[in-house]
Amino acid sequence: MQRSRIGPFALEESQGGFEESNVLRGVHIERKVSMAIKLVPRSVVNRPMGGSTFPADVKSLQKLIHPGIARCYGGAVDQGQPYLALEWVQGESLRDRLDRRDRLPWEMMVEIVSSACVALQHAHSKGLVHGRITPTRILLPEGNDEEAKLVGFDCAWADHDEVLGLRSPMEIAHYVAPEVFRGKRSATMPPCDLFSLGVVLFECLSGEFPWPSETPAQLVEARRSTPAPRVSTKVLDCPVWLDVLISKLLATKPSERLASAEEAHRSIINAKQKVASKMGAAQHAWSGKQGTLAIDGDRSELRRIHRQRTSPRDTSPFYERAWFLALCLTAVMGGGVWSLLPPSEDALFAKAKPLMESENAVDWQRAEQSYLVPLKERFPDTKYADQIKQFSDRFAMHRAEKRVANNQRLGRQPQSESERQYGEAWRYEQFGDRLTAWQKYDALVHLFSKSDDAEDRAYIDLAQRQIRLLKSDQGSGDDQAAFVQKQLERASDLVATGDLLQARRVLDGVVSLYEGNRELQPLVQRAQEQLRKLDGG
Repeated sequence: MQRSRIGPFALEESQGGFEESNVLRGVHIERKVSMAIKLVPRSVVNRPMGGSTFPADVKSLQKLIHPGIARCYGGAVDQGQPYLALEWVQGESLRDRLDRRDRLPWEMMVEIVSSACVALQHAHSKGLVHGRITPTRILLPEGNDEEAKLVGFDCAWADHDEVLGLRSPMEIAHYVAPEVFRGKRSATMPPCDLFSLGVVLFECLSGEFPWPSETPAQLVEARRSTPAPRVSTKVLDCPVWLDVLISKLLATKPSERLASAEEAHRSIINAKQKVASKMGAAQHAWSGKQGTLAIDGDRSELRRIHRQRTSPRDTSPFYERAWFLALCLTAVMGGGVWSLLPPSEDALFAKAKPLMESENAVDWQRAEQSYLVPLKERFPDTKYADQIKQFSDRFAMHRAEKRVANNQRLGRQPQSESERQYGEAWRYEQFGDRLTAWQKYDALVHLFSKSDDAEDRAYIDLAQRQIRLLKSDQGSGDDQAAFVQKQLERASDLVATGDLLQARRVLDGVVSLYEGNRELQPLVQRAQEQLRKLDGG
């Protein structure tokens, strides 16, 4: 019978990205905060020889504070059942998405794996190796297709005795590195996680495992006898650099694998910056750079033709004669040459247009890099210049807006003054102070109106868009003092109803946004006083 309560949490059915059956949604009865409650195997505290390390392991997990890792808030044991309280992630797992689509585009996977590498880099710097990365343990938060959250850092010590050698369940064995599978000392080193990411990448791109096997014994033999196949033989539009990266991740010997998550992430970033390297395996074959796909001439056939030409009389059928074969060979070669000719201006734009009209940023990136950049290089005075500019402005706004959101979420400093000012205005708007946001957007537009910098222009366009939205909102007339007063009253109401966490957020927002405003100092001091009372309580 499933428990309805554990510790201070009321348990509900799992509804977020967590797929594992031992993860439930829990609501803290007093704080009314949702968390993911993971029921850990009892064996972690009931070891045959005693000496449970559960408290120390929980403290190690609590040190992992990173936006790419589902945070562990703590753990305890209730009536013999150990459990962890984790960050609740609303969305789906990579396994969900892969099962729904069979295969995923390489552009999407590069962003997801790049995000996972950044998270792993942080974990490895804290001395923690995941060791059990699978698509189920890579969560994709709702509303963001390019960011990932890793879960399951506890699995390495929770299922250590089960994931070893021929006893390992296949849903895990496919992903763990050979050294983990064999229980070697190197099983706690960062390259183990990089191997798992390589398997995840290969599976998501091709729809199959690099070493398809039905039993652990078959998997061991397959890995020992043959290297992983190149993903480019199964996914023709896979870029060469990604094919090489996956190959290095899937090296069965740790010494031949990429050494760190930082190195893998840096390789991805460097490769993405080189547009020229984005050539798929099919293109390599046509250009003669991929030997396995090149079409070699049939030398025996050529020798036979030569003999026929030197014979005194040719009595063979016409379709076997040298002139006919030569004509066919010429036609084939002509067709190959024709197919290698670069696409026309109209053809390039026709391929780019549906991607430009998409609402998916991955499609926009593909349109720009695969079609629009070559089009503008080959046809500087293209007749599609106006349409390309409109799309480029829209894409630049998307990138700028995403950069500001990521800066706010990750606590990073802006890289330019226009980015800083837009981010400040955006924070006021998110907090609800529409009047101040409007004023700051307007100031940004006037300050950078004569700038020729593409990034400045993107933030000007964003500011003008937000001004239009604010103008259409009839509720934008409150002045700052009245607005802040309403926020203080709202915080008091939240405290009265027991929602202390949300009250603190409101008060923190008032202090951080208006602390430098002299006219609002009395209201800011009231907010600070309320925060001190909350701390004292």
